Amino acid sequence: MSTLTALILLTNTLIRIVALPVFEAEFSILGLLIRFELNASLVMISLAAALAAAGADWLIHSHPKSVSAKVQPIHWVIPGLAAAATGAVLTYIPDGPGLWIGLILTAVLLMAVVMAEFVVVDSKDTRFDVASVGLSALAHLLLISALFAILAADLRAVFSVPLIFFSNAAVVWRLLHLNQLSDQSAKYALLISLLNTQLAWALHYWPIPPLQSALLLGMLMYLTNGLILLHRQKRIVRGRLIEFGVLFAITLAAILTLT
Repeated sequence: MSTLTALILLTNTLIRIVALPVFEAEFSILGLLIRFELNASLVMISLAAALAAAGADWLIHSHPKSVSAKVQPIHWVIPGLAAAATGAVLTYIPDGPGLWIGLILTAVLLMAVVMAEFVVVDSKDTRFDVASVGLSALAHLLLISALFAILAADLRAVFSVPLIFFSNAAVVWRLLHLNQLSDQSAKYALLISLLNTQLAWALHYWPIPPLQSALLLGMLMYLTNGLILLHRQKRIVRGRLIEFGVLFAITLAAILTLT
């Protein structure tokens, strides 16, 4: 696990050192001119995400309770997102003490995510509840970080909105599986992601800073995912609805304060 973390950190660090030729493409679809640029940052971040996913899959297969010899994409989502989101955020941190602190926090976060994924393989493990709650919290935090990185990159909507859609869909799909609701997880993930995508389209054309937009999108995902879990578990009660309403109000107030 430590070797995997070191490789991912090395990949993120090489973003600042390795100079790769920039590949640019330009094409037109239905009269819309689309420009695409492949640079060192995108290559290295994608490589880090792939390393994290592959390493998590290898570790899961070493679990005593892992009965499947096939690859398990469900365990790729959060480790891959952790590597991609932290790598993207690190690109915005200037050289200096802040970067070293960021690298240390990234290492701790990656190890926590992979360890939690290892524990939740066995639902009868005494650490399952703690690992499950921790993995859910980290998934929401990482999604907000990924959304911030996407929005801060100032991409055109034709690129940013699909990235937001797939990030939301992957995280919701993983969280529903984590809560033992795998039978209709794909349908609910698609529904929630489509809802978030509509808000993302609107926010793209509003003068709202990336952090506030990411918080708003992350909160919408949290609320909709939570309501679906309550509905499937038949636990929709007045107290939980009030809890969600208060949390939404606090988040909205924080967003307005930061604006």
